[in-house]
Amino acid sequence: MVRARVRLNRVVRDPDLSQAGVTMVELMITVLVFSIFLAIVLSSLVGITKASTQAQTIARSSTGALIVFQNFDRAIRYANVINAPGSAGGKRYVEFRIPAKDSTSLATCFQWRYDPSAKTIASRQWPDGAAATTATAWATKLTSVFDDGANYPFVLILAGGTGSAMQQLKLTIDAGNASQKGALVTTTFVARNSDASSNSAGLVCSAAAMRG
Repeated sequence: MVRARVRLNRVVRDPDLSQAGVTMVELMITVLVFSIFLAIVLSSLVGITKASTQAQTIARSSTGALIVFQNFDRAIRYANVINAPGSAGGKRYVEFRIPAKDSTSLATCFQWRYDPSAKTIASRQWPDGAAATTATAWATKLTSVFDDGANYPFVLILAGGTGSAMQQLKLTIDAGNASQKGALVTTTFVARNSDASSNSAGLVCSAAAMRG
């Protein structure tokens, strides 16, 4: 019993035994493991953030492109002639005309414009035969539209050339946000009142004077 007390007192009084702590090697290993764990967590958070941002960009781009296609479709389906797309002042244009409803009204000219520098798609309209000053103001339909080449975004498909008796217009939109692309969508629209004679109708709606 006395020997046990002596040993206990010796342990309590000996600083090397009673105050033993973590060694430097153990501390370094702990810090290293924690650093690896922290790096994994941060990498996962960055990946989740990027994926979320990309998903939001795709969703917004797809929605914007869909709205443009809907506006385009509501008008061009009744067109009787589509112009060959052209450019002026660094911008790209296409026009089409919807015939008059009756003898007391005028045909309506629609013009769409893609501005590569501003990355916007806009449209306007005016009565056929009226002066340029009567055209409506440009209405921007979509922003952050990336440039994919000289024939982008309007391509005319002539009547009879692809098995269709009517003119068609292919519209391609490569949209995103200010820094990255999000959605590439292509749709072909049919001008239901057009025919093979529409191919050689020349520029309709005073297009030459309305571009630029």
